[in-house]
Amino acid sequence: MTIKKISKINFSGKAMKAVSLLLAFLSILAVTLLYYTQNPFLEAFEAKTYDLRYKSLRGPIAPHPDIAIIAIDDKSIAELGRFPWTRTEYAHLISRLSDAGAKRVLFDAFFPEHEASKPDRAFAEAIKKAGNIVLAMSFDLDKDFRVGGVTRSIPEIERNAAGIGHINFLPESDGVNRRSMLVIQDAEGKFTPSLGLVGAMAALGEKEFTANPYDIAVGEHHIPVSADYAMWINYTGNPGVYPRYSFTDVAHGRIAPELLKGKILFVGATALGVYDMRVTPFHGNTPGVEVHATIADNIISERYIRQTGFESLIDILFILLLGSLSYYLTTKLRLYSAIPAAFLMSAGYIWLSYRFFLDGHWVSMVYPPLAAVVAVLVGGSFRYLVLDRSARQMRSMFSSYLSDKLVARLEENPDAAKIGGDNKEVTVLFTDVKSFTSFSEKHTPQEVVARLNEYLGAMVQVVERFDGTVDKFIGDGILIYWGAPLAQPDHAKLAIECIKAMRKRMEELREKWKADGVEPFYIRGGVQSGEVVAGNVGFEGKKMEYTVIGDTVNQAARLESSAKYYGINFLVGESTHKLTGGEYAYRELDRIRVVGKQLPVTIYEPVGFSAGIDEKMAERFNSALELYRARQWEESRNSFRSILAEAHNDRPCEIYIERCDFFEKNPPPETWDGVFTRDEK
Repeated sequence: MTIKKISKINFSGKAMKAVSLLLAFLSILAVTLLYYTQNPFLEAFEAKTYDLRYKSLRGPIAPHPDIAIIAIDDKSIAELGRFPWTRTEYAHLISRLSDAGAKRVLFDAFFPEHEASKPDRAFAEAIKKAGNIVLAMSFDLDKDFRVGGVTRSIPEIERNAAGIGHINFLPESDGVNRRSMLVIQDAEGKFTPSLGLVGAMAALGEKEFTANPYDIAVGEHHIPVSADYAMWINYTGNPGVYPRYSFTDVAHGRIAPELLKGKILFVGATALGVYDMRVTPFHGNTPGVEVHATIADNIISERYIRQTGFESLIDILFILLLGSLSYYLTTKLRLYSAIPAAFLMSAGYIWLSYRFFLDGHWVSMVYPPLAAVVAVLVGGSFRYLVLDRSARQMRSMFSSYLSDKLVARLEENPDAAKIGGDNKEVTVLFTDVKSFTSFSEKHTPQEVVARLNEYLGAMVQVVERFDGTVDKFIGDGILIYWGAPLAQPDHAKLAIECIKAMRKRMEELREKWKADGVEPFYIRGGVQSGEVVAGNVGFEGKKMEYTVIGDTVNQAARLESSAKYYGINFLVGESTHKLTGGEYAYRELDRIRVVGKQLPVTIYEPVGFSAGIDEKMAERFNSALELYRARQWEESRNSFRSILAEAHNDRPCEIYIERCDFFEKNPPPETWDGVFTRDEK
C-alpha cells in the first residue's frame, strides 16, 4: 500500500511538470502568433519604441556635411512679402546658387499653374541655364497606394529641369512619418523616384536606379526597402539639424558662396505659416523639406534602418529564447526571484535591441520581452502554486542561507569579466597617415581633428564591409585584424580585399578634399598573417579590452614603417602572401630583416597599387630582382632602369639601381644572401 502511494505521487509530480512546461510553451506560441498577425495594439506600441530609440536613447547624429536647406522662412516672408512669391524671386535664387557652384538644387515645390508670361519665362530660363535644378511632383494615391492622379509643374517649366522627384509622404496611422516611398510606380509601370532619392543620386554621381522589391540599387549602393519600395527613415535629429540658409539671404547675396559650393541643397518651407510641417520621431513640427534631406542623407551615408527577413528571424529567435529562459528561471529560482530576473533579462534584451538599432537593424523591443513576462507568469505561477508547495516548506528552513548564496553567485558573475586569452590564426593590418606630423603642424587642432575623424570614419566603414575588427586607433594609425574573436578561414583574403577598398576610398576622399580646396593626405600600411594571443587584457573591474598581441602584430607595424622606405602604400608579409598568392598578383619587393628579428622575411606589394606596375611589369621586376641576387649588377641595373623608364617614380626600382651601383664598387662578401637589414623601426 505504501509503495503504490509513493508511485502515485511521483506520477502526479511528473504530470504537473509537464503541464507547467506545456503552459509555458503555449504562452510563447501565443506571443509568436501575435507577432505574425501583427496585433494592432502591440504594433502601435512597437512603433512608439521606434520613436523612443531616436529621441530618448540615441539622440541626434551628425548630418552629412554636403546637405543644406534653403529655407522659405519667416525672415524671407517678412522681406519678400506674402507667400507664395513671384517666380522672378526663384529665378534670382537659382542664379545665385548657380554662381556659387551648388552641386544640385532640389525644390520641395511644384508650379502647376501659370503666373504670367514674363516671370514664367524668366524662371524656366534660369532653370535651363543652371542645369542642376530638380522639381517636385505629387501623386494622388488611394488607400492601396495606387496612382489616381498627379500634380506637377507646367510643361514650360518642368521640361527645363534636370530631374523630377515625388514628394509624397507615408505617415503611419498615428501620423508619424517613419517611412518613405523611395519610388512610386504609376499605372504604366514607370517608376518615379522621391526627391530625397534624386538628391542622393546626384551626390553619388549616379543617373540611374534599379527598383526591385526589397532592394533599390543606385550604382553600387543597395538600399533596403519593403515590397512596396518603402524605406525606414533614419532621422538625424530635431528640426534645424541641417544648415539652413534663408531664401532671401541667398537670393540677395548675403550668404558666402563657399558655404553653398558643391552642396546638395533642398529648397523648401520652414515657416509654420506655410503649413508644410510633418510629425517625426524627434518633433511634431518638422519641415517636410528636412525629411527629404534626411532621406538623401541616409542613402549617401548608407545609414539605413533595416526591417527585413533577417530582423524577423532575430525577433522569432529571441521570442523563443527569452520565453524559454524565463521559464527555465522558474525551475531554478523562487518565483519572487524569477520575475525580477526575467524583467532584468528583458531589460538586457531591450539594450541589445537598441544596439542592433544603432547598427541599422530594427528588431522588436516588445514581443521578446512580452514572451519572457508571459512565460514566467503563466508557467512560473502554475509551477509556484502547484509544484513548489513542498519545496517552499523545505526552503523555509534554509531560506536565509540558500538565498544569500544564490544572490551572491548572480552578483559575482565571474565569467563576464574573465581575463585570459587564446591562440588564434589571424591577419593583422596596421595603417598610418603619411607625414601626419607635418600635416598637423600646418593646420589648426580643430582642422586636424575634423579631417582625422572624417578619414577614420571612412576607413572604419570599409573595414566593417569586409568583416574586420578595428582594435584601436593609435593617433592617426589604425590596428585592424581578422580571425578573432571568431575564426575566419579567409582572414588573409578579407584583409587584401579590405586594403584594395581602402585605397579606392582614399582616392575618393582625396578628390573630395581637393574639390573642397583642402590639402589631401595619403596612407600606408602593413599586412601580416600568423598566430597571436587574443583575449581580454587589462585590469579586472577597471578597464579591459579585447585585443590581439604577439609577433604578428609587431611585424605588421614594422611592414607599415618599411613601406615608407620603399615609397609604396602597402606592404604584405610572407605569411599573407602564402595564403593569398593563388588569388592575387604580387611583385616581390625584397627579403629583409626587421628590427629585433634574425630570420629574414620576404615582402610583397599587391599588383596595381603602384602606378605603372601591372602583372607583366611585376614579372619583369621579379626577373630583375633575381639578377640582383645573382650579383649580376649591370644586367640587373639595366633591367630596373628599363622598368623605371616606363613606371616613372617607382621608388623600389630606384633603390635597386642605387644598390647595384654600390655593390658594383663594394662587392658583398661570399656569404651575402641578398637580404636587406632594416635598422629603423
